[in-house]
Amino acid sequence: MIDEKSSFVMRVLFVNPAMERYTRQVAMPLGLLSIATYLQSNGHTVKILDHTIRFSDFGKELASFRPDAVGVSVLSMKSFTDAERVSLAAKRFGAVVIWGGMFASLDPEFVFKNIDIDCISVSEGEATWLDVVETMASGGDLHTVPGLCYAENGKVIHTPARPFIDLSLLPPLDFTLIDVEPYLGTMYGCKKTALLYMAKGCIGNCSFCFNKTFHRQCYRMRPVETFLQEVKYLIEHHGVDCIYFADELWCRNRGEMRYQCDAFRRSGLDFKWGVQTRVGIFEREDFQYMKDSGCLWIDFGIETGSREMMKRIHKGIPYDKIAQTFRDCAEVGIITLANFIIGFPDETEEQLRETVQMANTIEATQKTFFFYMPGPGSPLYEELVRAGRYHPPKDFKAYTKVKFFYSPKPNFSKVPTRELKAIRAYFLWKGFSRKFFSEDARTYDIAKKDVLDVLKQFRGHGFRFAWQLFWISAYEFTDIFLYSHLFPHILRKYGL
Repeated sequence: MIDEKSSFVMRVLFVNPAMERYTRQVAMPLGLLSIATYLQSNGHTVKILDHTIRFSDFGKELASFRPDAVGVSVLSMKSFTDAERVSLAAKRFGAVVIWGGMFASLDPEFVFKNIDIDCISVSEGEATWLDVVETMASGGDLHTVPGLCYAENGKVIHTPARPFIDLSLLPPLDFTLIDVEPYLGTMYGCKKTALLYMAKGCIGNCSFCFNKTFHRQCYRMRPVETFLQEVKYLIEHHGVDCIYFADELWCRNRGEMRYQCDAFRRSGLDFKWGVQTRVGIFEREDFQYMKDSGCLWIDFGIETGSREMMKRIHKGIPYDKIAQTFRDCAEVGIITLANFIIGFPDETEEQLRETVQMANTIEATQKTFFFYMPGPGSPLYEELVRAGRYHPPKDFKAYTKVKFFYSPKPNFSKVPTRELKAIRAYFLWKGFSRKFFSEDARTYDIAKKDVLDVLKQFRGHGFRFAWQLFWISAYEFTDIFLYSHLFPHILRKYGL
């Protein structure tokens, strides 16, 4: 409940800004939902606006709700335009404006150079936000609150880092704070899949990932009872039949896996589920145990088929177990996704060929290729910046023009850009056009799902947004089609 130092109820408006060039099923804003639920459970009044679902008249929202503080979640560069718009409006209204989320936490210097906001909530936000509103209510100085940073005389000042909260102290997510239905999508035969989380953090040390900075390489699990309360609510009130774990890593060992699977079975709740995990943690009997407990699919980050590159990026998975892991999953009937990253700094044609060969030989149900993208907070990003090989955009407008999703620009590898694009397009098109997850599936099911995901986003947004999304989607489809069909000599070069 509210600390004795203040009995004032504060009003906090949280905004999930719209993203540009986003053509996939939108995800439930779990971070904002968790913070808002925590503040509400401590007696404060909260509201969430999700502009990825629908735009709102923000001026009217401010006048109606009259927030003391506005929190803006800035997870990626694609949300800068709307994040700036709502933040400036909130400042004019007189509210305290605090940004949070992955990007804001990892590159606060860039944020403060480009916008006048009050603070950034660094990393995890639940305890920090409660401290913020209690400090505001008592007339205290926000610059004394741990877990924040702010700008002063052109410099970014960090308050003391805040210890991670004990996740058992967080209440079940209050789904009445959002409109749940728009976030539910189809997934591998399930009609209503919801995104939830069981744990925060990852034990990995991948040099291309922000985990070591954002989560301090710390892994924490929620009480399974809290998670199951949320699942029960979603089943009973929204007909959810599947859960996609948003965890960066689902379970560190077999003991944690069996603990969760046993709890799922005992609950009596009827739902399927899918996770992201690492090669080397589980064996065939473990996959069978997971399958018997409702596991429908597993997403594995392989990244590269080159032993040398795997060492350079500190992936830390047993190379010799990769192929066997996918065979084991196939034998027990679990759908598998293998994710690869191409265009790593100084990647050679031979290393790329090894990756393609691995993708061709492993028994993964779906194989997806992404271009390497330097991201703040990762060791590889810092290395490229120090070496003068990468010059990050200087302002919001420049960042919104970054298109690593479609093309590796700049290309840090030793492989021509055209070859990287042709290989990525080949595997994407192959995934679009096959019956990839069950005997009941139909050709082009995955492509149809992507089209429906785009069409869903037309609702709740203006004509300009819908028109922009249409052309982005058309461009992406055309780009994939052309690169997968017009460069057979490149595909032959890599054994495709």
